[in-house]
Amino acid sequence: MRRLLVGLFVVSLVVGAVPASAATYPDAGTACAQTSGGEVLIGVLPGASNPTSQQVLTGETSLYPGTTFQVALCKGGEVKPTRGPEWKLENPEGLEVLNRTDATVTVRVTGEKSRVDLPGLVSGKQNLAGVSVVVQQSPTVESKLANGSITFENASAADAYRKAEQRYLASLSNLENATARLNESATALESGGGDSAALNETVVTAVNESRSAVATRGEALETRLYETAWRSDGRTAALSALDAAQRRERRTDAEAERAMTRYHSALETAASDAKTTVLLNLGGAALLGLVAGALPGWKLTASRLEDIRYDRQVNSDVSYGLGVLVRAVGLAVLTLALTVGGLVALGGLSTLGGLL
Repeated sequence: MRRLLVGLFVVSLVVGAVPASAATYPDAGTACAQTSGGEVLIGVLPGASNPTSQQVLTGETSLYPGTTFQVALCKGGEVKPTRGPEWKLENPEGLEVLNRTDATVTVRVTGEKSRVDLPGLVSGKQNLAGVSVVVQQSPTVESKLANGSITFENASAADAYRKAEQRYLASLSNLENATARLNESATALESGGGDSAALNETVVTAVNESRSAVATRGEALETRLYETAWRSDGRTAALSALDAAQRRERRTDAEAERAMTRYHSALETAASDAKTTVLLNLGGAALLGLVAGALPGWKLTASRLEDIRYDRQVNSDVSYGLGVLVRAVGLAVLTLALTVGGLVALGGLSTLGGLL
């Protein structure tokens, strides 16, 4: 779902962003009512319909390139129309005119000049007081994802993005390292070696935790990039970083998934081989026990019968009867038990674990 939303977001930016002139501004008349009287040229920043003192600009103000605001002429606390002889804002250098209405002119700070004195741009007005813009250079962040710099609207946004990218790249690095260790464990298992089960499970846990961290920090990073991408001067670099982050996350996560599958497959194969080895060992022990028990048992029993035949002067042939078999099997079982006991003593209870 997150990938679908990202795709729709990028498409909307490619097709075209919402024009700055369509932003929501408070009513110019309401803004003029906040002035102290007289004739003053004000700037009005977008935002709440009931403007705050921070939205109504009446003096020198520091703004970043790309900032948009409306310009209005107030006289006696009332807004004066832009059409007709009252006032006219000439094409200002350092500002881009986006829209003109009967009461306001919407402009964007271009950054071409370090300072723009708006009252001086109003034709037919002498000694007009009002807003002037001191252009503050937008803060930038050198982004490894964008392979270049991303421009932000203020220092706080730039610092937040810088930290978000650092955390995201660190989580990707952790996932790549954990994936490499898991592949090493799989290789060791495939070659018949391998670390302890506890150590291997620690590596598996590290991979799972790193994948979760990448997903969480990836969402935080994308949120920062969304906010920046809506701004025209930061859009291209932000989209490049967004695309790079998504491609790297998909690749790294796929590699982790393949390593996890390989490890579990190697683990199952190793367990199957161990079970087969135990079965062969026990089978060999059983055969050895039967042979070792049968031959001495037959010898002992046959010798005993020969003694009886001699003592009683019995002239019958000695046969391998039921009693002989019972004694032979008994000795074989005893030998088998001793052999299994030896295997357990040498290999521990895990030697028989494959049978359970």
